[in-house]
Amino acid sequence: MMGIYDNILSSVQLPRMYRVFQVFDRECVKDITGTIRKEISQVPGIERIGGKQVALAVGSRGISNLPKIVKTVIDVLSEYGASIFIVPAMGSHGGAVAYNQKIILEHLGISEDSMGVPIRATMETDCIGYTQDGVPVYFDHNANNADFTISIARIKPHCSFRGKYESGMVKMSVIGLGKQKGADYCHMKGMANMGVNLEKIGRVHMERSNLLFCLGLMENAYDRTCMIRAFPREDILSAEPALLEKAKTFLPRIPFGNLDLLIVDEIGKNITGTGMDCNIIQRFTSEHMIARPFIKRLVILDLTEESDGNASGIGLADIACRRAFEKMSMSKTYPNGLTARTTLGFKIPIIMDNDFDTIRAGIKTAPDVDYKNLRIVRIKNTLRLDEMEISEALVQEAKNMKHISSDWHGSLWRFGADGTLMGREEETNV
Repeated sequence: MMGIYDNILSSVQLPRMYRVFQVFDRECVKDITGTIRKEISQVPGIERIGGKQVALAVGSRGISNLPKIVKTVIDVLSEYGASIFIVPAMGSHGGAVAYNQKIILEHLGISEDSMGVPIRATMETDCIGYTQDGVPVYFDHNANNADFTISIARIKPHCSFRGKYESGMVKMSVIGLGKQKGADYCHMKGMANMGVNLEKIGRVHMERSNLLFCLGLMENAYDRTCMIRAFPREDILSAEPALLEKAKTFLPRIPFGNLDLLIVDEIGKNITGTGMDCNIIQRFTSEHMIARPFIKRLVILDLTEESDGNASGIGLADIACRRAFEKMSMSKTYPNGLTARTTLGFKIPIIMDNDFDTIRAGIKTAPDVDYKNLRIVRIKNTLRLDEMEISEALVQEAKNMKHISSDWHGSLWRFGADGTLMGREEETNV
């Protein structure tokens, strides 16, 4: 695996790694289909959809059980006699191109064949009103021309701003159904004002749009559905702030401080809007967010296929593998930054040719480290913190944590001839 940088990186020694497991709250919905049916049946006036055109708004996030949830909603609405079509509700994602947004849904398992209904993708919007200070409020043209719109939204802390409403039901209307134009107006005063803008534009959506209800979802730290509730339009603004606070309690974390290196196997828009959850890595795409840094160097190895070339968040890494960089589409990535008026998450990190060089470069560039006791954590992505690999220097700390378990068998790093990181090779225990 001799490469161009080998003379510089040859002194870097990789420590043994140990697979550990974190235990989180396991609360989850046991009967997803039955819960959805019950929730929709309790929506006031649900019988009004009989014989009507209903637009079902589905976003670009990698929501757990999403195909099952969307298909169940379609089946239930059809039983009430509605004629349903899906609209991609995802702001400027997919390069703000309608066809690309349809492809993103297909990557998430939402296609016309699998759902049995049309997908009508457009970037065209209608102005449905104005805020008190004159900001125009936009709504997906196809959804606006339906008799009713129903949305599906996961409620969680946002990666780039704070407010009463962050990622969730209000944002799905304002940004998702507002499309690129609506997202652009909401971001007009920067991330520091996003919470305020989201609320005031959201109020117009709740007063003037044809939204009937939103199916609100929440997930636990294992990325499993732990709440499904249908909120009528008139209840969304009052209900969501408390749900956001509840969602914060499910946010997992990396339980170690002062890390020399964090290795993230993959980033992607299907994982979170910024590729990696900023709340977890404590690196943010907006300058006004207060970070509590605990990582000296962060490297990424790959970009998910579901992200469809959108590498938003790649700039949060110090070093990236060429494999991730070559999957990046500038035309699908930069519209997010241009719309959100942020640049930090879209800068290009140092690009190394393979996993081997990427990881060694991360160690080499980390300042003030004890090379005999390297503090390294490797995760699949920021949705999967129930399992991770830690270096030998972290083992004793992990053993002292009641929520951490392991067989404490160390493993050697294994790389293919091309420098690609391979599976574990068990060596010994501690």
